[in-house]
Amino acid sequence: MIKSESMYKISKFVAPEFIFGADSIDYVKSYIKNFSLTIPIVITDSGLLKASWVKSILKQLEKIDIRYCIYDRVSENPKDYEVEEASKIIRNCNCDSIIAIGGGSVIDLAKAAGIMSTNPGSIKDYEGIDKISHPTPPIICVPTTCGSSADVSQFAIITDTKEKYKMTIVSKSLVPDISIIDPKTLTTLPRELLISTSLDALTHAFESYVSLGSSPITDMFSLKAIKLIFKTLPKAAKDPENINYLEDLMLASLMAGLAFSNASLGMVHAIAHSIGGYKDIRHGTCNAILLDCVIDFNYVYAAYRYDKISESLGYDLKGLDETRRKNILIEGIKDLKRKVDFNITLKDLHLKREEIDIISRHAINDICMLTNPVMPTFEEVKEFIERNV
Repeated sequence: MIKSESMYKISKFVAPEFIFGADSIDYVKSYIKNFSLTIPIVITDSGLLKASWVKSILKQLEKIDIRYCIYDRVSENPKDYEVEEASKIIRNCNCDSIIAIGGGSVIDLAKAAGIMSTNPGSIKDYEGIDKISHPTPPIICVPTTCGSSADVSQFAIITDTKEKYKMTIVSKSLVPDISIIDPKTLTTLPRELLISTSLDALTHAFESYVSLGSSPITDMFSLKAIKLIFKTLPKAAKDPENINYLEDLMLASLMAGLAFSNASLGMVHAIAHSIGGYKDIRHGTCNAILLDCVIDFNYVYAAYRYDKISESLGYDLKGLDETRRKNILIEGIKDLKRKVDFNITLKDLHLKREEIDIISRHAINDICMLTNPVMPTFEEVKEFIERNV
C-alpha cells in the first residue's frame, strides 16, 4: 500500500559545533587560533575566577601570547546593568571575541553582552524573537554546570531590574560558535548545584518533548535525556565525584539543550522566569519546584506525549485511566526529587498575594508559554500558583 502523505512535518534544527569529553577544556587555545582571535574578553563569575578551570584557560591564552580582558561580576540571575558593564568593557578594550566560562548565568550574560557590543539601544530592545540586526562577536563557551545548556541554545535570559522579570531573547545569532563540554568541570560543582542543574536539564527535556514545537529530531534527544537523568542523578547525588556519572549528566544536559533550543519550552519555564526574576531565585530550583505541578495542569492537553515519557521510563500504564497514568508520572518525578534530597516547594517561597498577581502577568507574556500544550489564561496561572503555595 502506497502512502501519499508524509508522517513528519517540516522541521528545522540548529546546533553549534561542540566538543564533548574529559579534558576537552585543553582545546580552547586551538579554537582561539582557528578563529584568528586576538583580544577575547573572558566572562565568568568571581567564584569561578579562583577555580582551576578558569586559571587553566588563562594559562592557555598566555601560552599563545593572547591578551585578554576579564568580567567576573555575574550574579546568579544575570541583570540588565551587568550586560551594560560587560559590553562596555568589550568596546573599551576592543575585544574581538568572548570566552564564557561558567553556568547558564555566565553564558547568558556573555551572549547579551555580545549583542550590546555591536547593536544600539538597551538589551530590552532585543527581547523576543529574531530582533538582533548586527552580528555579535564569536563566542567560545565552556559550561561548568549540567543544566542550563545555554552553551548550545538560541536563548539568553536576562533580568529586567526595573520591572523585576526575566526577558527571553531568542535568535540564531545567539548560538555559540563552539562549546567545549568537559565533564571534569563538574567535579568542583557543589552537590546542591549538581542536583538543581540536573533537574533543570530534566525540565528542559520534559518541556521540549511536550512542546508544540517538538519534532522527531528533538524528541529523540528529549527522551534519551530524561532516561539518563532518572538513571544517573540518584547515583551522582551519592557519589558526586564519580566521573562516569558526571559524564552522563553532562551528556543528558547537552541532549536536553539541543532539544529545547529547537522545540522551545512551556509553562514551567514561563512561571520560573517570572518567579526567578521577581524573587531573584535560582532558575534550576524554580524549574525543579514547578515540574510535577505543571504536569498535573498540562496532562489533559498532552496525555499521549506524557504517557510516552512514562513508557520510556518503564512505567506500566496498561489498563489505567487517565488520572492514574498522570499520577504515576508525577509520583515518579517526586520520588526522584526525594532520592536526591530536593524537597523545596512553592510554599517555601512565601509568595504574597500581590506578588502572585505580578508573577502571573509576566508568566502569561513569557515567550515560552507560546509552545506550552495549552495557552492558559491569567486567571488560570494565578489560580495554579495559589493552589500550590
